[in-house]
Amino acid sequence: MQLYNTLGRRKEEFIPLRPGKAHIYVCGITAYDYCHIGHARSALVFDVLVRHLRQSGLDVHFVRNFTDVDDKIIKRANEEGRDWREVAETYMAAFHEDMDRLGVLRADEEPRATNYIPQIQSLCARLIEAGRAYATPSGDVYFRVREYGPYGKLSGRSLDDLQAGARVAPGEEKEDPLDFALWKAAKPGEPFWESPWGKGRPGWHIECSAMSEPYLPLDIHGGGQDLVFPHHENEIAQSEAACSCELARFWVHNGFVQINAEKMSKSLGNFKTIRDILASWLPEALRFFLLGKHYRSPIDFSPEGMEEAEKGLQRVYTSLLEARKALERTSWKKTPLPAAMQEEWAALPAAFAAALDDDLNTAQALGQVFSQVRIVNRLLEEKALRVSEAGRDLLQDFLARARQWEASLGLFGQDPAAFLADLRTMRATRCQLDLGRVEELLHMRAEARATKDFARSDALRDALLQMGVSVRDTPEGQTWDME
Repeated sequence: MQLYNTLGRRKEEFIPLRPGKAHIYVCGITAYDYCHIGHARSALVFDVLVRHLRQSGLDVHFVRNFTDVDDKIIKRANEEGRDWREVAETYMAAFHEDMDRLGVLRADEEPRATNYIPQIQSLCARLIEAGRAYATPSGDVYFRVREYGPYGKLSGRSLDDLQAGARVAPGEEKEDPLDFALWKAAKPGEPFWESPWGKGRPGWHIECSAMSEPYLPLDIHGGGQDLVFPHHENEIAQSEAACSCELARFWVHNGFVQINAEKMSKSLGNFKTIRDILASWLPEALRFFLLGKHYRSPIDFSPEGMEEAEKGLQRVYTSLLEARKALERTSWKKTPLPAAMQEEWAALPAAFAAALDDDLNTAQALGQVFSQVRIVNRLLEEKALRVSEAGRDLLQDFLARARQWEASLGLFGQDPAAFLADLRTMRATRCQLDLGRVEELLHMRAEARATKDFARSDALRDALLQMGVSVRDTPEGQTWDME
């Protein structure tokens, strides 16, 4: 497998540091608000990476942390008149609810910062003892950036560039404007822990160094592109200065999510939480949409993009449903399949796996899925192929491959009929369609057809069409969808 390594700015072959096993650490959320679509993208990217590595035979140990004490959490608690712990618990639970809906697998471990206070303090003390950090009279602890020679190797930033914009805020006791906080002295009313430097709490960066230390060196450390600097740069400096070993072999970062070509921001009024989106769209549609573009590229969220995702899902699930129906036959003919069809069908699973091996190219992998759907649809359209034993075998293989897609991508694993019904209902809800009236007209039309009153049946079809509902008659009865 080839993965793009931010550290080297190139794709490199992924070879686990320990034979047969991979340690992956991904920075999780700061639990002060509901997750937004950017959180969804990062979670899905690493969910697919973990799934694919496991499908490839590796024993993957996946760790994703929670930041459960932070300035933002304290600020939210003060605004709402709640205890900071309650705020953190609320939004960690909300994270799990959102991710469960999106089909994101739980991490093997989910450490939280407040459970690692002794390890954080120990790491600070080791850095002070080594001369890489210092405590101030007021009880803050800072990392000496200039004492770590390779600083900037992940982000590509030089100390001279950083110096140009660095300032010491009033009241800070830094030796150098570039130094960053490892431990913060507690302000009045803030949560705190006793420490050798007085009452205080962890800085943001140090917690991940403490939580990842048991697994060093990591095979992969990941997160969103926004974490490259300063968070991951500072993690590298802290961990490698304290442990004298490489923090991670690979650094993997996903691209930003934009809204209508603009950066998502609360100040611009285009901030989209996962819950906002799932009020109008199915979870699998959001998952499909976010996996439809390469993870390192920016992706522009829009209703039009989500509609295209729905159409893609509908196409696959419809083929799965029709394949299941076709397999209900009890007698089959000996008609062979065309050689070209057989050859293409046999080659596509390897192409699907190769796409994911090529820097987790989910967009290309989905293209291979649709190539297989195209072959199945052709087979279903040609009766001679559909009723053949060879066609039966291909359709059975198609259903088996769908289970593989679900295992690797977390897509196409629902019951097709149930998914298509849910999709129809969600579309109707977005359009504020009166579903009760639709069912009433469909019932009336079924009665008209049963009595062979085809003029009334056609009139009712037209009435439904005016509501934006198209009706299709099948051997199993009427089905409908939004136009």
